[in-house]
Amino acid sequence: MGSHIDADPTHAVDGLVRAIRDLTSDPNYKMVADVFSEFLYVKEQNNKLSSSHQVVLEEYRKFRNELEAQKDGIEQEKRGLEMVVQEKVQEIIQLSAARTRLESDLEDTQKSLDEEKRGAAEAAETAAREYVELTEKTTKEYTDLEEKTAKEYADLEEKTAKEYADLEEKTARQYAELGDKTSKEYSDLEEKTAKEYADLEAKTAQEYADLQAKTAQEYAELEEKTAKEYADLEAAKAVVEEEKRLGEEAAAAAAAQAADEIAALTEAKTGLEEVKANNEAEIESLKNNVADLETAKAELGQIKSDNEAEIATLKDRIAVLEAEKAKLEEELEAARQDITSLNETIVQKNNEIESLQESLRAAEEQIVSLQQTVEDKNGEIEDLHGKLKAEGERADGAEAHGRNLQTRLDETTQTLRVTTGKLTNLEQYRIVLHSDNDDTYVTVLDKIWTTIVTLVESTFRPDIDEQILSDPSCWTNLRSSPYLKHATQLQIPLPQSNTSAAKGMRISAVLAVLSRAMHKHIFRPVYLLDDDDENLVKFLRALEDEDPTREAHMRATLLAMMPERQQEQAQGRVKMVVREVSWLVQHLLSALQFEAFCGGLEGACRLACEQWMRIQLASMKIEPYFGPPYDDFDWQVLELPEFAEAAEREAGMPHTTAAGDEAVVDDRLETVEAGSPPAGSVAGAANKADSTGGSSGGFHDAASHGHEEEMLDGEIDPDEILLVVWPSMCAVESGELMSITQGLVISKEQARPALEEQRSRSRLIPRPGSRRARTMSMPGQSRGSSPSRGKPAHFLSHAQTASEVAVDLADDA
Repeated sequence: MGSHIDADPTHAVDGLVRAIRDLTSDPNYKMVADVFSEFLYVKEQNNKLSSSHQVVLEEYRKFRNELEAQKDGIEQEKRGLEMVVQEKVQEIIQLSAARTRLESDLEDTQKSLDEEKRGAAEAAETAAREYVELTEKTTKEYTDLEEKTAKEYADLEEKTAKEYADLEEKTARQYAELGDKTSKEYSDLEEKTAKEYADLEAKTAQEYADLQAKTAQEYAELEEKTAKEYADLEAAKAVVEEEKRLGEEAAAAAAAQAADEIAALTEAKTGLEEVKANNEAEIESLKNNVADLETAKAELGQIKSDNEAEIATLKDRIAVLEAEKAKLEEELEAARQDITSLNETIVQKNNEIESLQESLRAAEEQIVSLQQTVEDKNGEIEDLHGKLKAEGERADGAEAHGRNLQTRLDETTQTLRVTTGKLTNLEQYRIVLHSDNDDTYVTVLDKIWTTIVTLVESTFRPDIDEQILSDPSCWTNLRSSPYLKHATQLQIPLPQSNTSAAKGMRISAVLAVLSRAMHKHIFRPVYLLDDDDENLVKFLRALEDEDPTREAHMRATLLAMMPERQQEQAQGRVKMVVREVSWLVQHLLSALQFEAFCGGLEGACRLACEQWMRIQLASMKIEPYFGPPYDDFDWQVLELPEFAEAAEREAGMPHTTAAGDEAVVDDRLETVEAGSPPAGSVAGAANKADSTGGSSGGFHDAASHGHEEEMLDGEIDPDEILLVVWPSMCAVESGELMSITQGLVISKEQARPALEEQRSRSRLIPRPGSRRARTMSMPGQSRGSSPSRGKPAHFLSHAQTASEVAVDLADDA
């Protein structure tokens, strides 16, 4: 073997070449080559079977690993279940302890309830016994009292009847005696008078007869004597009548005496009746005592019912405790059932582990069977040839499908070309919105603001003529403006004077009116409509909330419509703003001032309209926001020099008002009716705008830097806002307003000097028939901030002087 290894390689190569040449020259070479090819094929199939065997082994190892992982998971679940069982056992122990404790508490409660029941029963028995005794006693006393009262009443009635009968008998007897005596005396007197009259008449007749007898004899004398006797008879008749009158007077006196006696008897009868009434009152009091006894009886019945109610309450409490006991027993039974179910789960998991072990043993047996089936793979080799043919056919089908896809791609390309042409035609009906950064639009808005504030300050900062100040009708238009009425729920003080506070409030009020008029007519998304387009604004806002892309497309389409009409509408809106604002302030300015103000206002509004038309072309939708609410926005205080002067004057002026007036002036503002705040969702805020020199409302001079630092660079708490003089310009994003500039406001503290001045003047000038409106508190200074979108641009960071504004106006013209 060593000689074979040490043989010359050249000889071996030559021998191999000769063998190959002999083989190729052999006529059976083709058959040998075929055998060799089949040998290579069999060798390749053997390699494939080896690789498939390796795959089977890999699958076996993978399956075994999965089984071991499942076994580990089951073991872990078993440990978890054992821990759960231990926890449940602990819970059972705790529940048992709690049950024992509750049972002891229940026993104690039961004992206390039994004691309370016994006490209540004893109290009920005692109360019942006392009630029975009291009832018997009351009944007995009532019976005795009723008998006594009846007896006393019968005795009193009998006595009263007897006394009344005796009194009536006595009175009748006395009246009869008096009547008999009076009638006897009257009859005697009448008889006596009649007798004397009869005697006198008889005597007179006698004498008359005698005189008649003597008439014939002594006629002349008889006449004289008759006349004399007739006079005597008349005198006697007068005497008789006088005696008759005296008898009648005596009878009248006797009758009067009898009447007095009758009156005395009547008084005695009245006294007896009073005694009878007193007795009846005493009887009534006795009846009241009986009613009091009945009331006491009813109170005892109420006490008895209260005791019965308390006993019922105790029974209810016992029932509640019994229910709680039953509930605890149910919970304990549920816990026992949980433990039983957990034990069953443990048994089930153990069974699953055993079944998995059985499965593992079956898998091992299956692996053995797989090893035995390796030889069966030789039969599958022929199937592989068929599959290869099928794959060739599949490749042909794939090529045909590729050609079909190419055809469809060509058709789609043609459709895309047509659609692009149509889209290009549609794009002709809308404008392309610009996507500039925020600073560009902040610069535009700042230019509008500086133009407006410069015009208003230069017009209303000079002193107003005294004749205008003293005429309230000159101020009516401004004070009654709907823009001011709907701007805030608080009263805007506008003193009729030339003080710093009055000037500051005049400038602020005019700025507030002008900004709202511009919002109504100029700060609009499009200028297509010639009337109120608030509905269009609301529609675009709702569309932007639902689909911002469609809203931008709609706005671009509207802006592209009728550009000449929009230009005409823009000019008309400028004139509308000039007309509304000039009408409000026309009586506060002289003729020259009014003319100059109208000209400057028209130029400023035209500039604002032109600049706003640039903002209309922005893809970012910008809207002004006045509030309320103010909470989700940052607001910048309008620092006018007049407010600073008024504050310094107020700080240096001694307070001479009464304590009550000072409290009212310092802490409250009068409220008036105001419109409802606009609805809609608002979010985000803006940081403070940088303010530079100058006297305009957005600028801070060097003297006010300390106050700026104290107020967080001009920011103000929303609760301190009195009036928004310039809106916060906001970008609409996802239906929410996100500030890009801060709004300018007047704080309650700034308006305080003007309010004090107006109130002092109103106290000096009485108003007949008027009354004070109710006031609301003005809270103190507080600092607040709200979230902002990123870091918004500083509003008024591009401040302009009056000369620069004039140059800009000239350039724009």
